[in-house]
Amino acid sequence: MSTYSPAQITSSASPEIVARVLRGAWFGVLLGLTIETMLLAIQFLQGQLPESVRIVADTMQKISWSSLVCATLAAGQAVTRGKLAIAGVIGVLGAPVAFLLARSLHKAMLEILGKEAASAAIPWLGAAIKGVEYALLGAAILWLAKRDYDWKPYAFLGAAVGSVSYVLVLLLLPAGGDPLQRAIIEVIHPIGCALAVHATTRFSRHLGAGALG
Repeated sequence: MSTYSPAQITSSASPEIVARVLRGAWFGVLLGLTIETMLLAIQFLQGQLPESVRIVADTMQKISWSSLVCATLAAGQAVTRGKLAIAGVIGVLGAPVAFLLARSLHKAMLEILGKEAASAAIPWLGAAIKGVEYALLGAAILWLAKRDYDWKPYAFLGAAVGSVSYVLVLLLLPAGGDPLQRAIIEVIHPIGCALAVHATTRFSRHLGAGALG
């Protein structure tokens, strides 16, 4: 019987993990652009379209946040080996880091483009909400993946988790901006991220089946 050392297993699994991270990141970029486009459309209809400098900074924030979170969840599906608790830990650690990095990038972009960024306290409560939200989402996505469901339960899962997060944001962070725009950010993103991870997992399985064939 052939045996494999942990180093050999890790080496063989690394390309797959990297591939999932990259696919998740690209899906996240598209998701971030989609959400920012929706927000701009609403702001245009409301007659509140921001200046171009802020649009660039906001777009970079959405892309960085979305790509980092989707890549983290996609990688988590590859390294957890079916353990829901580990998927939850990855979400609870990765989402707050992505949240804070995206906000820092937003502030840096405003300063680079010559727009003074408003000073604000570090949003620890918002980061904590994101951590819990994406811990639940990551674990639930893994649970669905083990049962080989199609895309519909993933969309429902994202909507359910996002709706709860939206309510928490409205209750705990009432100064979070326009409720409709917040709904898009809080609900659409977990739906898109869940579908992105599902698509990444399916793509990896098809590649694996093709290689075996």
